[in-house]
Amino acid sequence: MDTGVSFGSEAHRRPARELLWPVLPLAAVGWWVVGALPWVVDGLGARSPRDWTADIATGSVSSGYLSLLPFTAARMGLLLVVTLVGGLAAAVTTLWLRPRRGRIAARAGVAALGTVVAAAYAVAQSAGATRQLGSDFDRDDRVLLGVLAVAVAGTVVGLLLGLLVVLGRPVLRALAAAPLAVALGSWVSALVAALMGAERAVPLLAWTPTVSAVAVGLALAPVGVGSLSRVLVWPLVLVLVAVCTAAQTAFSHLTSYLRPRSGLPTGLRDHVEASRDVFLQAIQPEHQAWGTYAVAVVVGLLGAGALRARGPRRRAGADPQRPAVASAAARARTAPRVPAGDDGRVDATAR
Repeated sequence: MDTGVSFGSEAHRRPARELLWPVLPLAAVGWWVVGALPWVVDGLGARSPRDWTADIATGSVSSGYLSLLPFTAARMGLLLVVTLVGGLAAAVTTLWLRPRRGRIAARAGVAALGTVVAAAYAVAQSAGATRQLGSDFDRDDRVLLGVLAVAVAGTVVGLLLGLLVVLGRPVLRALAAAPLAVALGSWVSALVAALMGAERAVPLLAWTPTVSAVAVGLALAPVGVGSLSRVLVWPLVLVLVAVCTAAQTAFSHLTSYLRPRSGLPTGLRDHVEASRDVFLQAIQPEHQAWGTYAVAVVVGLLGAGALRARGPRRRAGADPQRPAVASAAARARTAPRVPAGDDGRVDATAR
């Protein structure tokens, strides 16, 4: 019979899930392997013609080059998505540690350190490869600086939001999950396009916003509808999703102009103003994906109902022996003392 007691060296061993240091390599691997998965599947830029260096004068195309991140101006939208999702993946690795209560700062710090290590190496390799083998436009220091700013901002924001999703309370978790859900939908679209090809993936790409809707609904489920303040969180999260979606559309519009012969750098202000107009247009009610919001609300309500129904059962079944033990202890306290004989033995006939 297993008594749960360890002897010898086994008594000094700690379960692996109680060790803090594995979070560091897990966060480093999760940031790049999970976050950059669409770029990895696409061949790290080596077999993707849209990223091959080209001689504008002759039109000849070289064989391309390997880069750990999409570190070009034309792919800054994808770069932002992979760094945001990578930050979320790095934050999820903090769930490795058990028990999960306490040590929040330690877990977050180790995950951040692993993320910094992975991001620093990936950014250094990608920037060096682009500087040596990229096009003349992408090798420009001003362009590289802008791409670097996007990579750093995406990594930091993704990690912070991911930590709020994993370690925060329900309301903060739902608010932080809104931007990440938008990025997750774009990440799935990029992954599907890399796996199937752009043309064959078109029918499936219409369904990828559903991924964002489900993610938002799962984040809303723990918020529940138990009070008016909790109910008001739901439309606030949906508004945040709409704003982030419009911002992503505007950013994609801006990056489409970051190319040679587009009037840069003097025309950058005009491109930014045009992207602002795109954002204001995309935020209008007639351009909202109301079906996606409805899916998020339905998933959230179903999840909230399931959590509410599960709560009483978990409390009732947390320790089924506790009521029996408590009643036995109460009977022992109220039972009369049994008289003993002169020799200290119990008289079996006594009542």
